[in-house]
Amino acid sequence: MDYGLTDRVVLITGAGAGIGLETATAFVGEGARIVGADLDPAAVERLGDGSRVLPVTADLRDPEAGCRIVAAALEHFGQVDVLFNNAGVASVRPGFLDVDEAAWEQTLQLNLLGYVRAARAVLPPMLERGGGVLVHTASEAGRMPNPRLPDYSVSKAAVLMLSKALALEFTPRGVRSNVVSPAHTRTPLWDKPGGFLDRLAADYGTDRDGAIERYLADIDMPAGRLGRPQDTAHAVLFLASDRADFITGAEIAVNGGVTPFV
Repeated sequence: MDYGLTDRVVLITGAGAGIGLETATAFVGEGARIVGADLDPAAVERLGDGSRVLPVTADLRDPEAGCRIVAAALEHFGQVDVLFNNAGVASVRPGFLDVDEAAWEQTLQLNLLGYVRAARAVLPPMLERGGGVLVHTASEAGRMPNPRLPDYSVSKAAVLMLSKALALEFTPRGVRSNVVSPAHTRTPLWDKPGGFLDRLAADYGTDRDGAIERYLADIDMPAGRLGRPQDTAHAVLFLASDRADFITGAEIAVNGGVTPFV
């Protein structure tokens, strides 16, 4: 589908894997130019040459990272039209009391303050050019907290409020802000050793495939499958496009229908 994104400059944090990489790939397919920031942007480098793709090594837990990424984007492409705030961490916990001060700090530094830093850096050049788009990755856990992910759930609830605050202040000045909230999406956070899928397999006493089948039954997933990164990527492309120019301060739930409330 042609979203009219040819030559738009899209800055994506957490672009090296999962939803971020899938979204970067989709934007490249639409003719956009990509600034892909990640702790390891090697996969971003393979998406295109320097005329279309700029990989940037960055850690959004660093208070100066947002400014450095945006400065690199402006130097290379001269503008930033879209920010996709996506870098994040989700560590599986036994429970709330097992999350110590350092763990809370690590999660909030990246999942919330990393988004604040990127937005704070990109807004001035967007406003100077007369407009732009912010899209942020939250999660179903921001509305339905997961006991295995207490700090992650809280951080994603904060992202919902951050986007709403940005939308109220900056939409009148030409910058829209919206959220995508994936749920049960099979990314490397699921598949890494010791990740969510290994915890499920241990809980169910089965292998990974059996754990997925049991889990989908337990949560009564209407779609009958786990989400895929491209499911979220499609929503991000829409929100970034002019087709969504009357949508701001909103949340698109990419969750297979699993959220049981209006």
